Amino acid sequence: MLLRGLFRRCAWCGGRGSFFTSWYRKSDNCQTCGIRWERGYEGYELGAATMGVFITFGIILGWMVASLIFGVALAPLLIVAAVLAISVPVVTYPMTYTVWQGIDLLIRAPSAEDIAEAEKWLAEHSAQ
Repeated sequence: MLLRGLFRRCAWCGGRGSFFTSWYRKSDNCQTCGIRWERGYEGYELGAATMGVFITFGIILGWMVASLIFGVALAPLLIVAAVLAISVPVVTYPMTYTVWQGIDLLIRAPSAEDIAEAEKWLAEHSAQ
């Protein structure tokens, strides 16, 4: 499920594109299986934001460790770290949502109600 999320796929069904209709525009339901993104509790977006922080800090930390190993001077180290701090969240935005969905689905599998709601959503949107 986490690998599916890293490739912007729905963690539940593996559908390509899943929740994203463009790089930054997100739908409330998976376009393939219909499962809902938020799945019934407040604060769900905070998990995706946390994934963004973990991914960004992990990449910056990796850069800093590599620069220390290879003896990069302080100024280039800080410049590259600043560029990473700005660009990584922009580039990885969709993955933060799909990775968080994978973690949530591992912790809390969809209920029968979630599946029924997904099937209803698919039936409504396939008729259009």
